[in-house]
Amino acid sequence: MIKPFEVIAVFYKDEEGYYQAYSLNVEGAISYGETLEEARVNIKEAIEGVIRTALDKDLSDYFSHEDYKSRAGEIVETIKIDRKLQVAVSIKIAREKAGYTQRDFGKKLGLTQQSISRYEKGLIIPAADKFLEFLEA
Repeated sequence: MIKPFEVIAVFYKDEEGYYQAYSLNVEGAISYGETLEEARVNIKEAIEGVIRTALDKDLSDYFSHEDYKSRAGEIVETIKIDRKLQVAVSIKIAREKAGYTQRDFGKKLGLTQQSISRYEKGLIIPAADKFLEFLEA
């Protein structure tokens, strides 16, 4: 079973004293802030923006599960994102890792391709038992 998607961000202070931030597992999500707290807020917004765009346009390979060992001076944190987005990405990753199209995944679960698409875009959230069924599939 695939575990629910978690977003990881890396923060580091640059030469000018700003905190730079990027996500390890949301491709293209980068930001910065004058303080660490500002960088946290900004990277969360960037991450959620990239996720919404990737899900809306049904883009593949924007999300991954990655282990990362921090380097000196880096801060690595889990970023709590909107639950709808977390569930949507988790379903998309589960389907893609299993090698299914939305249509095939829907057939396996007794759902239409359109239903799978709505789940993956975060338009609807499955009940807990259905969500676990998605991850197990």
